[in-house]
Amino acid sequence: MENIIGVIMKNNGLPLKHILLIFFVAELLIAGLLLKYDLKIGHNPETNQRVWLENKHNLMTEEIDKEIQPDLFVKEEKISNPESFTYGSKTLYNIFYKMFGEKSAILNFRLYRMLFYLDLFLLFIAIFIRVKASKIPSKIQVLFEMFYGFFDNLVAETLGEGKRHYTKYFFTTFLFIWMSNWCGLLPIPGVSEPTRNLNVPLGMGLMSIAFVHFMAFRKKGPIEYFKGFCEPVFFLAPLNIVGELSKVISISFRLFGNIFGGAIITLVVSSLTKFVLVPIGLNMFFTMFAGTVQAFVFTMLSLTYLSMEIGE
Repeated sequence: MENIIGVIMKNNGLPLKHILLIFFVAELLIAGLLLKYDLKIGHNPETNQRVWLENKHNLMTEEIDKEIQPDLFVKEEKISNPESFTYGSKTLYNIFYKMFGEKSAILNFRLYRMLFYLDLFLLFIAIFIRVKASKIPSKIQVLFEMFYGFFDNLVAETLGEGKRHYTKYFFTTFLFIWMSNWCGLLPIPGVSEPTRNLNVPLGMGLMSIAFVHFMAFRKKGPIEYFKGFCEPVFFLAPLNIVGELSKVISISFRLFGNIFGGAIITLVVSSLTKFVLVPIGLNMFFTMFAGTVQAFVFTMLSLTYLSMEIGE
């Protein structure tokens, strides 16, 4: 690669920084020429006319509604064919309309579509690793084993050596949240992080806390389990129950707030900078770095809660 770049620079007589500067200036010029227009190649669904450029008239709030609340955007813009947001399928839109109503039909369609694709991808990875696993590991297998081994050691250190079988649960939890957060990198219209929707983090939080209490109930037995809510004195039981419920809110809203907030910041800054360079770095930061950190934090909190109940 270095040789290729060197040959290009030698032949053209331009250093690499000058080439990058030319691309940057060209991008600014293109953005400046198109400040008042959106590039729209195809047919306008409202006028049924072929268009190339359309005047930009949307305010930032409208852009946010279009991205975060597509159903509200469709209603406010008085779009006559909202099924165009569901691959143009009127039948599919009607199904989600009957299930979730006019206020969240498109939003739920996008959520369930992304969850379906994500589940298929995770299933494919599991089958691929199962089939390709061998005593002489490939590079991919070595990488996966190192990744799994890291979580296996965390579980052993937190819960005890005899509880390594919990690694499968926590590793799967991390993978699901991690890949959900990284969905924001896909350059496909209408595709967003499932964790941006509060229902997903809240569902994950409920599942994690329910799993913790189920394992605690199975280990301690009913008497010891319910006795734990009455410590140090029995009349504090309501406060202890509220404290456990607050864990669901805490672990869920931490994940939701970071992913949703990152999406809003990226969208606002993108509108202000006319989508020139800066949004790329922001999207990579909030999606790749913050998304990985939040997936790990959620997993570690779940592991810590379980350790408090059944740890050695």
